[in-house]
Amino acid sequence: MQSIQDNTSVIDVGYWHQLQDGRLQCDLCPRYCKLRDGQRGLCFVRGRRGETMVLTTYGRSSGFCIDPIEKKPLNHFYPGSKVFSFGTAGCNLACKYCQNWDISKSQEIDTLADSASPERIAQAALAHECQSVAFTYNDPVIFHEYAIDVAKACHELDIRTVAVTAGYVCP
Repeated sequence: MQSIQDNTSVIDVGYWHQLQDGRLQCDLCPRYCKLRDGQRGLCFVRGRRGETMVLTTYGRSSGFCIDPIEKKPLNHFYPGSKVFSFGTAGCNLACKYCQNWDISKSQEIDTLADSASPERIAQAALAHECQSVAFTYNDPVIFHEYAIDVAKACHELDIRTVAVTAGYVCP
C-alpha cells in the first residue's frame, strides 16, 4: 500500500465503511481494499486520510488526445466524429497485458499529471470540435467523482461523454 501525500487534487469520497478493527474498507470495487491511515488501495488513487476515504487524482489527467470515436471502439455513436480522450493514473485492475500500464500503474502522478478542471476539459473538447469526451486509458470507475463532474460540464456545452470501462464496480 502506498502513502498519501498532501495534494491539492485530493477530495473526500464515498463508498466505504469502517471495520471493527478501525480500518476503512473501500466498497467501490470488488477488491474491497482495507486501509489504515495513509494507505492507498490497489488502484493507487483511492486511499485513507484520517477518518475518511479520498480520491487523489481529482482534476489531474495523465494526458489528453483527440481520437476518432471508432478507436474507443464505438462504431455507431457519432460515426466519423472526434473524441477528446483522457484518463488519470491508477487502475483497479491488474491486466497482465495492459497497453497502458505505464499510466494505469504509475506511482508518480505528480510528475505525469496535467491539471484540468472539469470545465477546462469541456472547453478544450469544444475548442477542438470534438462531439464527445472519453474517460479512457485507465478504468474511470476509480475516478468516477471526477468523471461525473466532467460529464456535467460537458452536458452544459452539449458534448456527449463515453466511459471506456471494464465495469469492475460494486452495485
